[in-house]
Amino acid sequence: MRSGRRLAAAQFFQALPASLREALPARLRRFEARRQHGVIKFHYGHPETHFEAWHHSGVGRIEVGLHFEGNRELNAAALAYFRGRMVEVKGGLARAELEPWDRGWARLYETFPTPDLDTDAVTESARRLAAYIVTLQPLLDQFWSEFDGPA
Repeated sequence: MRSGRRLAAAQFFQALPASLREALPARLRRFEARRQHGVIKFHYGHPETHFEAWHHSGVGRIEVGLHFEGNRELNAAALAYFRGRMVEVKGGLARAELEPWDRGWARLYETFPTPDLDTDAVTESARRLAAYIVTLQPLLDQFWSEFDGPA
């Protein structure tokens, strides 16, 4: 049974960045955040490869993960790079799925049930996003150091 205080979507997305910072190690707390409707995106200098929390309100789920939303060359390279590291990824993120997605984008993500947006959903979203960031940001940094195409 959930015990958290119910939140409007705006309150949920307003609370998530602070909760995420608390869940992250100090070295990863300096992200940039941007909200767009039912989505909030977090990145470390490359907004086209960002971590995301997306409220799928119609189905009562939240998606968390790493999205590749640059040009097709970047997205294909990121998809191939992470596909080759899925054993390592799954070691830290057992439920993570990697797939090509809409508009030539790709994503490495999971969803979980959230019938209501509440303070428990903020805490759980922050916990899961922190796991994605801790596991994937070092790999993403390595990807960016090797990628030589246009961003």
